[in-house]
Amino acid sequence: MKIIVFFSLLFCFITLPVIAALDDTDLDKIRLIVKAEIKTELAPIHQKIDRLDTRTQQVEKDVASLTGRIDGTEKLITWLIVIIVAIFGIPQIVVLWRNRTDERELKKQVETLTQEIEKLKKQQTAAS
Repeated sequence: MKIIVFFSLLFCFITLPVIAALDDTDLDKIRLIVKAEIKTELAPIHQKIDRLDTRTQQVEKDVASLTGRIDGTEKLITWLIVIIVAIFGIPQIVVLWRNRTDERELKKQVETLTQEIEKLKKQQTAAS
């Protein structure tokens, strides 16, 4: 047990000067090395991101052009609907309006004819 304690204390004393030997210049060198390695590791990732950015820009351009085409198509469809409604709707309105005026005229004729029939019935009953 004494031997284990002795060796552990010995190793602790040996490692203390090694830890204390690192000064600011050594730490700066270590930082530079780590930064350089990080840059080399991140370079392919940055290239992939740049490729994705160019693809994203191309997709945005394509979407913008499609949006313009869709807007033009929507306007065309709207005008076609207006024309179709005008072609089929206006004649239907005219026919309905004529039917109403014809119905009014027919009702007037029926009323006058019923009045004449009543007069003739009265005259016939008065003559008999």
